[in-house]
Amino acid sequence: MSPTTLGPRAIAAAGALIIPVVAELIWPSFGDNGHLVFAICQLIGWVLVANIVVDVGRLFPSLGTTRGGRVGGRVLLIGCALQVLFALAYGVTTLISGEPNEASFVLFLAGFLAQLVGGIVWWRSMRSEPRLRVTRIGVLATAVLGFLAMAVGSDPFHDIFLLSSYAAWAVVGVSAARTPAERTISSLQRPAP
Repeated sequence: MSPTTLGPRAIAAAGALIIPVVAELIWPSFGDNGHLVFAICQLIGWVLVANIVVDVGRLFPSLGTTRGGRVGGRVLLIGCALQVLFALAYGVTTLISGEPNEASFVLFLAGFLAQLVGGIVWWRSMRSEPRLRVTRIGVLATAVLGFLAMAVGSDPFHDIFLLSSYAAWAVVGVSAARTPAERTISSLQRPAP
């Protein structure tokens, strides 16, 4: 995918993940009837998040030169894969029986645990790239807030942490997309020697 679409894809990912949660908050009956919509939004959102992780690694190849950068990125991708498997299991069981299999939430929780570990490792590896300061904050926010959403089950805190974690993916993608563009523009504006 093109780095120029990284920011819009990050916003789309955050939106896809956020929309069903907000819909359930506004219309509580959505939680009982919107299982398939939730599964589809999770599937789309996490596939887009995986693309964001890959593209940030491509835009900043220096992240791949450190062990932490490689491991952190891979563990984040494993977390995304677990979330995609959750969405598929949740959606397929909804289609088959009319109700999702609650056991599929084990994948959801494992995905957030992988996001915590991978996010913290990737965040630490970004210290060597000062241009990624805002992206680093976003990565850490997704990791910690996602974990807090799983660890704190009581509302409104669960929903606040979950929505904030999802929104932080937009920060990751938009800030990473702007960083190389700013570098390119500033190098073009330098006066000729």
